Amino acid sequence: MVCRRSMAKFPSQRKIMYAGAAVANDGGFTETHTLCLPKDLSLLNRRGYASTTRKGVPLVYRVAATVYPTGIDGSGYTVTTSSDVRTSVKFLGCQNNWVMKNAAVKWHAAREKMFSDSGIRKSDRGAYDHEIRYGYDASNDSFAGPVDGFGNAFTGGTWDISTLAYAADSAFALTLVGDGDDSETDAFTGSQLSLGHSYLVSRANQLEDTNLHAEEGPSKYSTLRRMLEFELGAEPNIDDDVTTLARNSQDNPPYEVLDLSSSGDIAHDITEEVELGRLCLSPQGSINSNAAGVVGTGPQTVIIDVPFGIFRVLMGHHDPGNNSGIEDDLAVGIEVLDIFEMQG
Repeated sequence: MVCRRSMAKFPSQRKIMYAGAAVANDGGFTETHTLCLPKDLSLLNRRGYASTTRKGVPLVYRVAATVYPTGIDGSGYTVTTSSDVRTSVKFLGCQNNWVMKNAAVKWHAAREKMFSDSGIRKSDRGAYDHEIRYGYDASNDSFAGPVDGFGNAFTGGTWDISTLAYAADSAFALTLVGDGDDSETDAFTGSQLSLGHSYLVSRANQLEDTNLHAEEGPSKYSTLRRMLEFELGAEPNIDDDVTTLARNSQDNPPYEVLDLSSSGDIAHDITEEVELGRLCLSPQGSINSNAAGVVGTGPQTVIIDVPFGIFRVLMGHHDPGNNSGIEDDLAVGIEVLDIFEMQG
């Protein structure tokens, strides 16, 4: 089977297992895993996989994500729980749209130019330095690693998040989510830039009012228009309400317009995470319980599309009666189903 990515073969080892992490029982969510599929597929298949093509086009990883109760052994919940207990699992990632696609392509070109301007040939760079390696929400992200059949971590190799630099600016990484930076000056000293936001501030901004040119004219009852456009003696079919509707209806973009004049405004829609999928497990008691008919939930699976192959997992036990003390960890299994270019 060959994926739609033109650079590498579809991974033959496409199932990845991750050990569980402690999950709080406080009605909220705990971040248990931040995963980078290109890193782990490279480790297990002993070849290079990436978040983009060699032209910078983002790759989307379609995967079946399975959650296993009670960590890596999959034996079920370890405590007896009441029927109102729920365990929720959220998968979060960056947005899958034209902004993220164009941003990745532009930054790829900028990075290649950075090397070219410094006289560095591709042959002078590392064998795996063909694409940008992104951070999720930080320049020093630490991604979880896969485990073997006995639950032990693989040794693995090195996975460096790419850094870029321009003129006097300090080196910085690119992240998929997280606050942008409206102060991209000659003295920029940040350690990271938000991929989508940095692209939007580099281009002409969409006007908040798309037909501003028609807001104050032409006049609704222009004498000149009446004389030119209507026959003598005919009553002009000019409706004041319709003219107003034409000026004010559906003339504002249905998405956020950045205000570059506000230097303190660094949280924008394009920098936010989106939910890729969710699972809800209902233990209904312990799988190890001796009580008749009391059985815990087994593994559950959801299919999600992961832009750039990087995402995080949040889990939470919800016990309204707070009478079970459940804090079981849950392991995650990933099976790669497809890899294809982001459409935008």
